[in-house]
Amino acid sequence: MSQLSDTHLTQQRSLDDVPNAPDRAKPLGFILRLAKALHTYGLPAYELEQTMNGCAEALGYGIQCMSLPTSISMTILPPDGEPKTFLIRVAPGEVNVERLRKTTEVAQQVINADINCQQGADYLKDIATSKPEHSSWVIVLAFAVVSACIARIFSGSLNDMGLSFFIGLIVGLVAIASKRKAFLDHLLPAICAFIATFSVLVFNHLFDLQVVTSVVIISGLIILLPGLSLTIALAELATQNLVSGTARLSGTMTIFIQLAFGSALGVEVANRLGFEAVNITVQPVALWSIWLAVGVAALALVPLFSARKQDAGWFLLSSLSAFTTVYFATKFLGASLGAFAGAIAVGLIAKFSSHFFNIPGAMIMMPGFIILVPGAVGYRSIIALVEKDIVAGLSTAFDVGVIGISLVAGFLLSSLVPLPKDVSKDAF
Repeated sequence: MSQLSDTHLTQQRSLDDVPNAPDRAKPLGFILRLAKALHTYGLPAYELEQTMNGCAEALGYGIQCMSLPTSISMTILPPDGEPKTFLIRVAPGEVNVERLRKTTEVAQQVINADINCQQGADYLKDIATSKPEHSSWVIVLAFAVVSACIARIFSGSLNDMGLSFFIGLIVGLVAIASKRKAFLDHLLPAICAFIATFSVLVFNHLFDLQVVTSVVIISGLIILLPGLSLTIALAELATQNLVSGTARLSGTMTIFIQLAFGSALGVEVANRLGFEAVNITVQPVALWSIWLAVGVAALALVPLFSARKQDAGWFLLSSLSAFTTVYFATKFLGASLGAFAGAIAVGLIAKFSSHFFNIPGAMIMMPGFIILVPGAVGYRSIIALVEKDIVAGLSTAFDVGVIGISLVAGFLLSSLVPLPKDVSKDAF
């Protein structure tokens, strides 16, 4: 048994730099690089393993693959040699829809024998070294716009939206800076939560903005809330990827705890300096403005997920479908079944779009689930526990679990819907 280990937890390091790594032009080398690329660009464990099984089978290899948030283990059985086991150490990658789309296209072309392994490996290298779809200032601005829109979705006032925009701008700048400083990356949730909470209390006190503190803080931190990771973790557990799901769930809880610690520290420091929170009640806002906020937020998610500008329509379709379904379903069925119905709608759109238009399902699932996921509810739960409001914290945590399970159930149910035989493609 041989072992290959990429010991640096950076997505930039290529397997070409690892001593004695299999040649990228050979089928074995291509399989390893494909797995690493798919993981880096944010493909969940159950989809990655399915893809690798299909690709290896097309190349005449047997494979046993296990994907974890920080590693990929693969035992590869060559047609004329001894089995080999490889361990690839990887960092949990951010979702990059465009690179994921190109990578899945390469995998499909290799499976269909349209290109050979050497060409496939070269394409993967070109994808990895390609320029970002959007510049840093666009991404920072997207942070701010999404935060302002989420504040409106939470029925925030214009003051809430303005301060959320400012907080989102700061969070975006810190997030961009964290990519260059490792210590910032590890403490990013705590640092941003402290800055957001402290800034809200100070600005609210100095300028008497009369903002709803909880709405502004959650809106400013919305991109960092790991609701999507929580849903993926539950989906991995539901699909019997127990190790990956458990590890991802633990990582999600760590982020929640960091956010809660940062906010608690921000409140304590602000209170010591005389800046105390003022309790303001959320007032109803026009429904049309909320729908408009959902649409604008969907467009702002395009650079955050590194998608192409021409894919903005898919983001808009996904987000509006998710919100509309949840809005009306919740009125008749309640919050949990409303999330269940929303997940079914998004899952069906993703499934049919990927087969009819050959786009990654993630392009539909990710923006749709940003609207659906219980990240904000989970954050409220942790804050309540930190403030020793045990009953409220546990009650809210239970709601998070129920909504998360409803999302996963809806997603799994939508995956069972059969596709027309003349347009369906073999899963890979």
